[in-house]
Amino acid sequence: MAKKTVQQESFYEVHLNKNGDIMISMHAREPEPTSAVLIYDGGEHALLYRTPESSVLLDFIHPEVRPYLLQAKQVLIAEAQNYTVVREYMAVCRRVKSIPVDPAAIKPLLDKEDAQSLDERDLYK
Repeated sequence: MAKKTVQQESFYEVHLNKNGDIMISMHAREPEPTSAVLIYDGGEHALLYRTPESSVLLDFIHPEVRPYLLQAKQVLIAEAQNYTVVREYMAVCRRVKSIPVDPAAIKPLLDKEDAQSLDERDLYK
């Protein structure tokens, strides 16, 4: 079984267009992401779940970005290498009470993928 890792990303950019859509650009990583989910609690950090073995902790979300990210249903992720975007994909946003520290605690947050609406999956309730 592959080891689950959480990498820290301290340099990334968040872009907001006039419609309130969010794009996060960050360093490219392997492997290719599958069913990406951005886990966010409204605070300083967000966790991007890329694959069952790979997640990325986005350090210090700017205070002006937090309300937009908290309301987002999905975000566009652009992964770049040498100033070139090598892949882009959508990540569904999940709101939680707190970001899980243990990589094993991430999976239960992702098992909510069914016909429920985002509001029904919202863990603030």
